[in-house]
Amino acid sequence: MEKAFDIKGSIVQAYIVCKRQAWLLSRNIGPSSDNPFLEIGKLISQEYYKNDKKEVYFDGVVLDLIRQEDEVLLVGEIKRSSRAKNAAILQLKFYLYKLFKNNIKARGKLLIPEEKKTFDVELTTDDIEEIETLTEEIALFLYSQLPPQPQKIKACSKCSYKEFCWA
Repeated sequence: MEKAFDIKGSIVQAYIVCKRQAWLLSRNIGPSSDNPFLEIGKLISQEYYKNDKKEVYFDGVVLDLIRQEDEVLLVGEIKRSSRAKNAAILQLKFYLYKLFKNNIKARGKLLIPEEKKTFDVELTTDDIEEIETLTEEIALFLYSQLPPQPQKIKACSKCSYKEFCWA
C-alpha cells in the first residue's frame, strides 16, 4: 500500500515556490540547520508578537500565532520577507481552510515585521475550491518516488535546502 502524505501549510507554500522542496518536506527531510536565513526567521518569530499564542498545533499543522480580535480568531503567519508573498498567503488560506473544515471561523494576517508590512487574508468560496484542487494536485505529486530535478530559481540563493540540489 502506498503511503499517504500529510499536507501541511509549509508543503503548500513550498509547492508554490519549489516543488522539489515540497517533495523533500513531505519525506520529513529537514533543511540545513546552519542556514543563516532560517535562524533569522526563528529570531523574528521569537522577538515579535510576544503577547500572542505562538506555534499552536491544530489538525496536523502549526499556526505561527493566534489571537482573539473583534471576537474572531485571528491566525497570523510570520515571514521574514515579502519575497514569496503570494505563496505565504496561500499557506495562510490553507490554515483558514483547515479551521473552516472544523467549523471554526477565523481570519488571517500575513505578518512581515522586518518590513513593517501586514496583509489581511480572508477565505472566500473561490479560495476553498482553489485549495481543494491544489491539495489534490499536491497529493498526486507527492506520490512520485523521486523528487523532481532541481531547477535554478530566484529562491535558491537563500534556500535552506540548496545542499540537496546544488552540493
